[in-house]
Amino acid sequence: AQRQEVTPEQLRLQRPQERGPDIVAYALRTTNAVGQPVWSRAFPSAAKAARNCARFASPDLAQRAFIEQGGPQRDRLGIDPDGDGFACTWNPEPFRNAVRG
Repeated sequence: AQRQEVTPEQLRLQRPQERGPDIVAYALRTTNAVGQPVWSRAFPSAAKAARNCARFASPDLAQRAFIEQGGPQRDRLGIDPDGDGFACTWNPEPFRNAVRG
């Protein structure tokens, strides 16, 4: 077998078995930092967000559900109280850094 170099642009960023919104593409479209408010929230509650986030097995699953339910513009699940567009403890930086590499 010969070694073949692959650039990040050539890789599929979403695995075929995954369903739902592409959180990698979402991370790459955003530029704000975690905690930097971009979207207004009517009744933000960190305590409610903590309870609601506990229902998800991972931050990635929470972010997918958040986007499926109208995020980042709307936070129907109450999991983005600061309005940064990132649910629970989900962080876009690892995805951004992988592409910048």
